[in-house]
Amino acid sequence: MAENDLRNLWKLHLVDSQLFEIRNRAAALDPGRKIMAELAPINAKLEAKNAHLKTLHAEQTDSELEQKSIDEKIKKFDKELYSGKVVNPREVAALQKEIQILKDKRGDIDMKLLELWDAMPPVKKDVEAAEALVALKKKELAEFQKKVLITKSQLEAEFKDRSQKRPLLAKEVSPTLLTKYEAIRHKRNANGMAGISKKGTCEECGTNLPTKAIETAKEGRIVTCESCHCILYYTEGIL
Repeated sequence: MAENDLRNLWKLHLVDSQLFEIRNRAAALDPGRKIMAELAPINAKLEAKNAHLKTLHAEQTDSELEQKSIDEKIKKFDKELYSGKVVNPREVAALQKEIQILKDKRGDIDMKLLELWDAMPPVKKDVEAAEALVALKKKELAEFQKKVLITKSQLEAEFKDRSQKRPLLAKEVSPTLLTKYEAIRHKRNANGMAGISKKGTCEECGTNLPTKAIETAKEGRIVTCESCHCILYYTEGIL
């Protein structure tokens, strides 16, 4: 009988509705977008501070290498100057001038190194503060995502449980009605059946249903919503 067939289809629909809802809930799971958005500028700040510190370290290394190179040149010229081999006044003056130029340059590098040594501690402190903020926010994100994974696992378990029930319920529906129902469901990518509310509306799309459609559904005959095309089922007093 059509009425029993509809009743069996309604049972199948309830499971399909639950499966559809579970899929939607799973798709809507938030991986922590708000926290990620908060983390992005903090990470950017940390990267900028690290880049600044790296630049200072590179300048320090370059300056120390240049300092060492100058010291070696000064040592070399001093050796030549006091070796007794250079006696020409002009050559002596040239060496002394070269040594003085190098010493002046060395003095400039010394000043630069002092400035770098003064500049690095505050930058290091900024880096450490930014690292602490990033670590804190990452921990918050990890805890949030852990909860999301638990929810996801629960939804997967629910989906598996409902999916196992579906084949048995589908066997209880006549092939013709089941084919019609599946066609509607797949075309809509949503529910293929809908109940009739106490107000006489389709519970799927909210459309006011004609009295004739409601009466047909009450009689247990197949009728669809003119708006969403779902197969209508009158549950009042039946289930």
